[in-house]
Amino acid sequence: MPDSLVCGNEAGPLLEKYTYPTMFGDADVFTMETDDGVPVRALYVGGGFQSATYLGGRRFEPVFAYCRAIDRAFDVRPVRRMLMIGGGAFSYPKHLLTSDDVRLQKASIDVVEIDPAIVDIARRHFFLDEVERLHGPAGTGRLGIIVGDGVEAVRAAAPSTYDVVVNDSFDGTNPTSGLLAPETLQATKYAMTDGGLYLVNAVSETIGDIEAFVWTLHEVFVHVHLLRCPDEDFDGSENNLIIASDASVDLPGLLVL
Repeated sequence: MPDSLVCGNEAGPLLEKYTYPTMFGDADVFTMETDDGVPVRALYVGGGFQSATYLGGRRFEPVFAYCRAIDRAFDVRPVRRMLMIGGGAFSYPKHLLTSDDVRLQKASIDVVEIDPAIVDIARRHFFLDEVERLHGPAGTGRLGIIVGDGVEAVRAAAPSTYDVVVNDSFDGTNPTSGLLAPETLQATKYAMTDGGLYLVNAVSETIGDIEAFVWTLHEVFVHVHLLRCPDEDFDGSENNLIIASDASVDLPGLLVL
């Protein structure tokens, strides 16, 4: 893990760090300040930054641009049920479940995370415990947490269950290959409603791999688009949100693939 995370044009100093064993090696949780003095806590696993959160009053606000961009799905169609594969620190689910946007307030989300240690870290350091009390089974019921394999989860899902499926699962810094296998994509589509959206997060370091699985996505979905989500204010990496659907998708800034 680096001694600092680049924020803007400068490196933010570490304020605190914790290390935990996980299925994929040590996970580092650290807090630092951005160059304008804003504290941010991040999760670093398998050679890459997996999630981050602001603290205090902004603790439910997404840090990264790709996470905020997932909201664009609500500009395309009504969303009642969402599946997210790869929970990490639960950045997007926290945002969805605490948003003031009435469209998001009508949606529920199931989150699949293979590693129970990561879920525990999210509860301890990333405010998942707070959201879970409000929206888990004992609350509104809008949040479901599935500790297990993402491939198995989509294969077990009932047909036409989800309006949006978000693939935010990584093996280190690369998207989890099993989730992008043709048979898994077919199972995912089977679990989606007609005209549902399949979103994949792909970071810039894997841009050479995007072309390969875009072809696979085209075998399953009629339309495939890319939305660039740069995060210049943090580590300088560029996430790309790939959006696949059988329905036409019309959003500003989309690139047709």
